[in-house]
This record gives sequence, structure tokens and C-alpha cells, in this order.
Amino acid sequence: MFESRPPVAARLALAISLALLAWTPAQAANHREAPITALDHKADIADFFAFVSYDDPSKVTFILDVDPLLEPANGPTQFPFDPEILYTIKIDNDFDAIRDVAFEFRFQTEIRLPGVFQGLVGAGDGIPAPANSPAPIPPGTPIVPPAITALDGPGSDGLGLRQTYSVTLLRGGEVGATRTLLSEGQTLYAVPSNAGPRTMPDYPALTDQGIYDLGDGVRVFAGTVEDPFGSISGPPSTPSTCVPMRSIPGWRVC
Repeated sequence: MFESRPPVAARLALAISLALLAWTPAQAANHREAPITALDHKADIADFFAFVSYDDPSKVTFILDVDPLLEPANGPTQFPFDPEILYTIKIDNDFDAIRDVAFEFRFQTEIRLPGVFQGLVGAGDGIPAPANSPAPIPPGTPIVPPAITALDGPGSDGLGLRQTYSVTLLRGGEVGATRTLLSEGQTLYAVPSNAGPRTMPDYPALTDQGIYDLGDGVRVFAGTVEDPFGSISGPPSTPSTCVPMRSIPGWRVC
């Protein structure tokens, strides 16, 4: 998820790791398969994953992927989450197809450089106006901010479009559930897309800043990640690199 090389195809992802309540094998979804969903990419749930956490077998990790098939080089806003969508991860602990626990993610968008059409800008230590800069911009005036090395504070001036989000825990069914704002007292920043080494010289370090501990063993991340989905091919002439699918005898996932 946190590889430094630019992905060929990407999607927005919400990840949450928490104490293990109950776990069953996850099944992957599809990409832009419904006509209406195809018109609302930000609401398209591409894949959902649930698995025992690699670093702690007493916990489970949930990953919700939305807005699939992104091209990292595309701008200018670099694929923010939609503030009008309430992204929700629902968990059933007793196999009755009724939600027992849910996590709600709500995003807010901040436009910090209203005069710049690019959502992400920056290079080196910043670029000033040249010596022959025409009026009214004096020579030496900062024009391009320094490279983006932080999500907030020094090193974040180039985040022209920045998103924060809240995380709310719901316990109980659809009616009468208790709500707890897990992110209370914290500002959670969504990690922006990788704009390249000139603008983001250390993208893995930037993603590390976007992992937040909400207490009680809960950690969250929101940002753009590489697309783990390949393609599903049938039995004839299946490449040897494909992995057999247990749920579909004779079929393989590549």
C-alpha cells in the first residue's frame, strides 16, 4: 500500500485496523460494473477487504476502496474524496446479516491556494520570481512553494487542496445505535496522491504521517493507494501466475 513507485492504476482507500471482533474471508467486488455507479466514481466501491492484521494477529484490518482505475499523472485536483458522501464500513459479528458495528468517514475539503488551479504544487526549497519579473511581482517574490514534505505545518504549503476527515464509531443496529466520535481532539489528514518526486520527494514518509492512532487499538488511514485488483480469467489457457479461486472451482484470479 505504501510503495514509493507511482502506481499504474490507483484508487482511493480507507483503511482501519482494530481489535479482532469476528472475521470471515473477504470477497472482492468489481470495478464500475453498474451503469449508475459509473456516473458517480467517488461513490463506486471497487473492493472491500477484511483480514487478520499482518503485524498483530489479535486485530483485524478493513480496507474500503472507492473510485477505481485512477491515473496518478492526471490533475489538477488529484482525486480527492467526496465531502457529500458518507463512507461507511459495516461489520456483522454474529452472522445475522444485521450491522453490529460501523465506522463512518466524513471528509471536508480545504482550498488553501485559491489562485492556483493545481491541487498540489511545490518544488525544492521553493521557486522565486526571476530577476526580470514584470510588475507588479517584484523579483525574488516566492512564486512556487517548497516541495511537499508534510501534511500540516512547515512543508505543507504546496497542498493547495487538502482534506481532513472524521471517524465515528457506531455500536448497534440501524435504529438506536450509540455514536462515538473516535477522531475527537485530532485533525486527521487524507494523504494526497503522489504528484511525483519533484513535488513530493519522499512520498512514503508522507503516507506514514497519514496513519493515525485513535486509541483502544484503532488506527486509520485515508489516501490514494495502488490498485491490487488484476483480472479474472476463466479456465482455458490460464496463465501460470494466476492464483486458484476457492469459491469458483477451475477459475483463477490474476
